[in-house]
Amino acid sequence: MKDSILKKLHKHFKKNLKKTNKDYYIPSLWMLRDEPSYPVKVNFNTYYEEVIENILNQADQTKNYSRSLSSIHNSHAGIGGDWTYTSSIYNIYPRLTAAYDHDQDGHVGANKKDITMDVEGLFRETGTFLKCIAMLPYIKQLGVNVIHCLPITSIGKDGNKGDLGSPYAIKNQYNIDESLAETCIPFDVEEQFKAFVEAAHIMGIRVVLEFVLRTSSLSGDWVKTNPEWFYWIDRSRIEEYHSPEFPEHELNEIKKIPEGGGFHFAPSVEYRSLFKSPPKPEQIKMVKGKYVAKTEEGELVIPGAFADWPPDDIQPAWSDVTYLRMYDYPIDISTNDYNYIAYNTIRYYDPQLAQEKHVNRALWNKIGGVIPNYQVKFGIDGVMMDMGHALPKSLMAEVIKKARDVDGDFAFLEENFEIEWSSREAGYNGTLGFEWRTTGKEKGGIRNVIQKSSENIGLPFFGTPETHNTPRAIQRGGQMHSKQIWTINNFLPSCIPFIHSGFELYEDYPINTGLNFTEEETAHYSDQRLGLFYKNAYNWNREETMIPFIKKIAALRQKYFEMVANGDENSIRILYPENVFGNVIAFERFDTYHPWKSILVVANINYHHWEKFYLKIEGTFHNQYKEYLTERTFSFVDHWISADLAPGQVMVFELDKYLG
Repeated sequence: MKDSILKKLHKHFKKNLKKTNKDYYIPSLWMLRDEPSYPVKVNFNTYYEEVIENILNQADQTKNYSRSLSSIHNSHAGIGGDWTYTSSIYNIYPRLTAAYDHDQDGHVGANKKDITMDVEGLFRETGTFLKCIAMLPYIKQLGVNVIHCLPITSIGKDGNKGDLGSPYAIKNQYNIDESLAETCIPFDVEEQFKAFVEAAHIMGIRVVLEFVLRTSSLSGDWVKTNPEWFYWIDRSRIEEYHSPEFPEHELNEIKKIPEGGGFHFAPSVEYRSLFKSPPKPEQIKMVKGKYVAKTEEGELVIPGAFADWPPDDIQPAWSDVTYLRMYDYPIDISTNDYNYIAYNTIRYYDPQLAQEKHVNRALWNKIGGVIPNYQVKFGIDGVMMDMGHALPKSLMAEVIKKARDVDGDFAFLEENFEIEWSSREAGYNGTLGFEWRTTGKEKGGIRNVIQKSSENIGLPFFGTPETHNTPRAIQRGGQMHSKQIWTINNFLPSCIPFIHSGFELYEDYPINTGLNFTEEETAHYSDQRLGLFYKNAYNWNREETMIPFIKKIAALRQKYFEMVANGDENSIRILYPENVFGNVIAFERFDTYHPWKSILVVANINYHHWEKFYLKIEGTFHNQYKEYLTERTFSFVDHWISADLAPGQVMVFELDKYLG
């Protein structure tokens, strides 16, 4: 740890222990105090010195924690990155997750010059990597061994949403957002992020970053240096621009393409005529915060992106991001073949376009270098690919190969509504989207999740009822729903328990309105200060949270870790309790080599009424077993158990059976 930036950070705080007199408050939850949570006054330097010292005391001084955990421990799982099967993930958006009113003036960020700072401009009140370091013990207690960060890259300003902008409007893939650094310490944002990764690794926590590799901010750094990586349109016709429209007979064929059929139809000639040849770098100027190019074809600007599928999803273009031009097809202005934004140039690539000779090679090389840059500089352990399946397959293969050339056990995670073997074949190690979509759109959808986990599936799925794009879980079924789903997720095979930060606090306010919202909800939240775009913070000062419950489940999962944290579909037995209305579900997890020891989970998926059930478990005879969550003892009679479940209640038993 000779060159450890975390050590240097600790040394700085130790040297300046008595220099800060300004009141600085943090939530008691970050100090691992029992609820209710309340603001605790601390000395800024003393607090962070103690936090970092406690972490450093856990370190092996012979190891370099700025490398990935797999590199540190010389480990390799499955195809590489299959440590996901034994993972529990905490998802953070650093700017929001670690935000707090540190001066207790009633505002998060009240400085007139920089709205992320306290009123005197001394401390950052929106989240920073330093505060994320302080939160590591809090996160660790939840049973977590992986932190997944939403994008931390620099944010462009053109068309910004909210007062701080979206993390998905990326200015430069190679640069980190400066607002994630504390300005009152002499370390830049890269050093502070590196210290965060080191600290996480010391505590046995892997760090996964999310990347968006097919889009850019409209004011991205690459616009001026490489305009040929972008699409350009006639500025005078900007009002005509929107996603292209297709006749019904063409739409019918286009919609067959994802399944391997159909035909690629180009947008209308009129739509294609909006697009012009990319300008030269010297023709581009920044005009009132927007890049404008003056060319022989007139003034050109970069158009915003829009939803790429389905092709009849007619909606306004997004204000802050654009698609990158993955292929450089010879431009003939008379037909303008493929020099436009449409489904067949940005997602389901036309075979005539998607050929090696048309690859925008310099762009692909730049994209391919993004992840290795963060591996070499910071030692990250994996990535979540935002819409990775929409990148050209050959480009995605290059991205994966380059990353695994650096670290053979590097993990790739994807967003996908389905769990597909093709994802496994492409090199992915986990998928996000299946469970929250299934439980969010279907009454009793958790049945399908349990059934899926009992099948031979290609890769593990994220066990979560919510993400940063969905409504909060507590909005759907209250506290019992959140507790029930969390319990089930911790004991399913091929399931990665996943906490979207705030879930453990019973946060009921979404940070974005991406998916599974009603039209009324979308309309309501569109006028709200959502945390993905605006300065915001969670309510860390709460009377009650789900933390004690999560810790209790984590303790049981850890006790039976080898038995439950795997992808063995043969280690689960789905049970069918006798129940009048069919609202009680159950399953058993066991070690296939020691099947007499098992975890039994029984749940009432009716959130409004009590349900009585009868269930037979062979080998229990007339034994008594204590229910883990309530610590109430239940008697089995001739292998049968009967009980009344409260609305949404879940029960967990540790069974030791006789199977002679």
